Amino acid sequence: MSAWTCIDDACPICTAPERDEMSLLRCAILTLLEHGRWMAGDDIPLPDILSAGGDYLNRLRGATDDGIPVPTTEHWAWLEAELRLVVARAAGLNAVSTLDPRIDDVLTTAARLPERRQVDLLDLAAEQFAELNTQPRAA
Repeated sequence: MSAWTCIDDACPICTAPERDEMSLLRCAILTLLEHGRWMAGDDIPLPDILSAGGDYLNRLRGATDDGIPVPTTEHWAWLEAELRLVVARAAGLNAVSTLDPRIDDVLTTAARLPERRQVDLLDLAAEQFAELNTQPRAA
């Protein structure tokens, strides 16, 4: 997999000076968080927003075909697990692994938040994720 670059000139992942084979997957997470904001605003439940991300991106690219990051199917489970971890961290969970058993409880609580707070949570998740993944890497 080569270094991915989407067509979004403001994408913090794709415009970062250091890009690698993980750029597509990171860009996919940010895309799902961005679209998740709109989905939350349309009263789509948070568990639905955080699941089947690969399939959603695949259908979205088929409809628009404009730089939508679509990881290969073997990466879809990773994508979903990482997306759940990113949102759980934004909700305050100090987790270092997608296997942390507390993630489900944190996301269940977040799913009960009002629509506006879910949108804010997804915004915060995107901000934190972009910041973490655009910092220069130590040599």
